[in-house]
Amino acid sequence: MEFKYKEPINRFDDGLLVLKTYHEDFIEHGQNLLQLVANLNEHGMNEAYAHECMATYCHYDHATFLHHQDEEQGLFPLLVGHSPLIDGMIERLMLDHEEIEAAWKPIAEQLKRPEAISNFEALQQSAIEFEKLLREHLTREDEDFSPHAQAILDDKLRIAAGEKMAELRHLAV
Repeated sequence: MEFKYKEPINRFDDGLLVLKTYHEDFIEHGQNLLQLVANLNEHGMNEAYAHECMATYCHYDHATFLHHQDEEQGLFPLLVGHSPLIDGMIERLMLDHEEIEAAWKPIAEQLKRPEAISNFEALQQSAIEFEKLLREHLTREDEDFSPHAQAILDDKLRIAAGEKMAELRHLAV
């Protein structure tokens, strides 16, 4: 069986829409991750769960990296310098990225080799912590940061952000 990352959006003409779509996708996948590790903790590993582990690994390993690159290279440069508040928010969000990526690494190591997972309870605890960090980050972006970004970015800048995001994926807009 081949595991391939499926992009959650097929248009990159609005960078803020790309980010919103990724946020929705992360919320959905977060619930799926928590259900998977709960099932593993309760039932142990089987072939179906092993496939789910690999698919989950594949998704997060690509989506988290791409999403952070979208923000750090496609969005944040357009907003830096507009105000000390925006600059502070960007700094905090970038620190979140580091924390999220660090929390993902031990989970990724296990999910990509499901046959080697030996402590389902520990995996579940790590997944709960990771999902919580990611959800809190998404909430901070959606509720605190996005209204400022929407107020600053006109249509032209939203298109420019989307084009940069497509470029990061080697796609043409």
